[in-house]
Amino acid sequence: MRNADVLNPQGDGWISRVRASTLHGQLFLHSAFPTTTSDAIFFGPDTYRFTNAIVRHLAGNTPVRRAVDIGCGAGPGAVVIALERPLAEVFAVDINDMALRYSAVNAGLAGATRVVTKHSDLLNGVDGGFDLIVANPPYLLDVHERIYRHGGGSFGEGLSLSIASLAKTRLAHGGTLLLYTGTAIVDGNDRFRAAVASLLDDSALEWDYMELDPDVFGEELDEPAYAEVDRIAAVLLTVRRIRL
Repeated sequence: MRNADVLNPQGDGWISRVRASTLHGQLFLHSAFPTTTSDAIFFGPDTYRFTNAIVRHLAGNTPVRRAVDIGCGAGPGAVVIALERPLAEVFAVDINDMALRYSAVNAGLAGATRVVTKHSDLLNGVDGGFDLIVANPPYLLDVHERIYRHGGGSFGEGLSLSIASLAKTRLAHGGTLLLYTGTAIVDGNDRFRAAVASLLDDSALEWDYMELDPDVFGEELDEPAYAEVDRIAAVLLTVRRIRL
């Protein structure tokens, strides 16, 4: 662990900067708590809901030849896809080089040999269409603008909307986007859903929207940026291209 530079001195001993979690029978390394550094790799309840959504989608024997996990973090999305579809070409992309390191290690631990890690801002660093695009992006407004928390926009929805828009140009025929994110509910209105409805009003796409948890990160409502917000909900947006 010293050779890997993942130990910090603490008192008379050491403390690890790396933590391990189990998910779908695999071991995933990620940043230890507290995740305070700008390049920390977060792994929490959202990760489990996100990968469960992927597994449910793939249970339908949907063919996947080419897939990508946008903002891969520790790589759980990419690894789960690669294990469920071992012949697929799977990309794990992120702007955080530390995330790519974790993803490569975790893919190796899982034996997911076809996972390709690549530095990319959304899909700008990879070409072509995809049968499956998955993403669990940051969706909060973080005063420190840490990569794994800050989503931008009015209430943290900016990055999620950018990813949703990729369904119009980067999904192959019959391809699916699974976007797990959070949304601010203001005066009873779901701001993200309203924006998605406008964005995806396209006859070539069909989409479904599901609220998975009505109240997450409640402590954020004490922050000035969320003064107008009733609650933050975890949601799953599913978009399918029905024709080119």
